[in-house]
Amino acid sequence: MRLRIERISPEGVGLGRPDGGGAAPRGGKIHFIPHTAPGDLVEAEVTRFEQGFARARIVKLVQAGPGRVTPRCALHYRADSPQAPACGGCSWQHLNPETQLEGKRAMVRDCLFRIAKLREPEVEPTLAAPEPWRYRNKVQVPFGFVGGKVVAGFYAAGSHRIVDFNDCLVQPELSVRLVLKVKELARELRWPVYDEDRGTGWLRHLFVRTNRDGQALAALVTRSKDFPGERQAVDALRAAFPELIGLYQNVQPEKTPVVLGPMWRKLWGQDRIEERLGNIRLSVSPEAFLQVNTPACEVLYTLAAEMLTSGGFRPAVALDLYSGIGS
Repeated sequence: MRLRIERISPEGVGLGRPDGGGAAPRGGKIHFIPHTAPGDLVEAEVTRFEQGFARARIVKLVQAGPGRVTPRCALHYRADSPQAPACGGCSWQHLNPETQLEGKRAMVRDCLFRIAKLREPEVEPTLAAPEPWRYRNKVQVPFGFVGGKVVAGFYAAGSHRIVDFNDCLVQPELSVRLVLKVKELARELRWPVYDEDRGTGWLRHLFVRTNRDGQALAALVTRSKDFPGERQAVDALRAAFPELIGLYQNVQPEKTPVVLGPMWRKLWGQDRIEERLGNIRLSVSPEAFLQVNTPACEVLYTLAAEMLTSGGFRPAVALDLYSGIGS
């Protein structure tokens, strides 16, 4: 059927209804279609009916909405080749920045209307992150063995099938180069790569945390605490990456999708990495929770402080809850 996309739903996917040739009729059944943009006209195939709505996938993009752009990443879902394997790490690269910001605003407004029952909720415009690319200060990349070779990348949407990458545009180049080097070492040192279905193998993930000074703290996440070729691996990573200041092994023995296990073992270097956030410096351990977009976090915290102290208010006590390491 043909569907006209009205807006971004609170799930982050397009919300559309059967198209009557002009404006989308308000009475049609709601369909949720990933990788669509407001204003798109798509040919879609229903994948699942649920009570009151349906889920569908794009078969063909008939007409692009005004906010649609070509994704920069070659592994992102593309409407002109909907059957190709797509990385699930990003879901909105097909939307221009303005449409992304308005989509986030619409998601909040929709929740306030439907759940909080506010008839005309006022939601301020979304504040943009200063850096749209290469901004993530932490990444956890799963490893697998596909088609006779070691692969490392993110899962395809709705699956645990790894889409191998040579680059990721939202990660710093340093993080990407570390992933590619560990993939090379896995081949050279013949590390058994983890098989999620069987619960066998050794190398599960690579964890990398970076800072604004261009330094990195990394950890190999393994199923067991043994480390075949440990000295060779540590020496190779130190030689290839002068920016690497510390290297760990994290052991996750359980058959679980939870990435990090309870045991940390330092292989070499510093215990922590320092990061600047506004006018404070943070000493960050590998397992600490820090907002993954440091420049956007500064925007968030600056606004929170301005709102807290507006009108001359000065709190006697402030509790920093559920936002990380106390920043």
